[in-house]
Amino acid sequence: MLSLLPAIRFFHHRWSVPTVARLYRDGPQRVAQLQQAFNAARDTLAETLRRLEEAGVIQREPAPRSARCSLTPAGVAVGAACVEAVEAVLAMDLVDLALRKWPMLVLVAVGRGATRFNQLRAELPGITPRALTLALKDLQAAGLVQRTVEHTYPPSTLYDLTPRGQQLFSVMDRLCRAAEAAAP
Repeated sequence: MLSLLPAIRFFHHRWSVPTVARLYRDGPQRVAQLQQAFNAARDTLAETLRRLEEAGVIQREPAPRSARCSLTPAGVAVGAACVEAVEAVLAMDLVDLALRKWPMLVLVAVGRGATRFNQLRAELPGITPRALTLALKDLQAAGLVQRTVEHTYPPSTLYDLTPRGQQLFSVMDRLCRAAEAAAP
């Protein structure tokens, strides 16, 4: 099984995937254009761009008035998967959920076979128990994951994707695999 660590680094900032998708689809953009398109806070977007630049996904081209951002070859490698992910999230009306750090990664971990809470924690380095619990509750509320309590002693809880979750999993898994392939 592929590691989710490159995807975790990629998803860490909420505007990473939409930024790469927009640059892939529309070409180089000024920071102000990106900020306006996403209605994002200036500091939040600046931090996202800084992290994407550090990861080698984007580069800033000096311009007379303001820097323009464009994709590097690593950014181009994940660009199509980002566009597909953004389109799927919009079509399923899951933008608020997708802009959080952990839910889409938890969805991928469940889809890849982690069915128990501790398995999910092991697959997602850096996630806290609270963040995992909240992500699972959000995924359940969105109808993407189902929770089953086995009547054993002690009782155990299993998580599985719903048909709607399976549909989104295929898109998000491709994005995670693209992030893994593009990782240095």
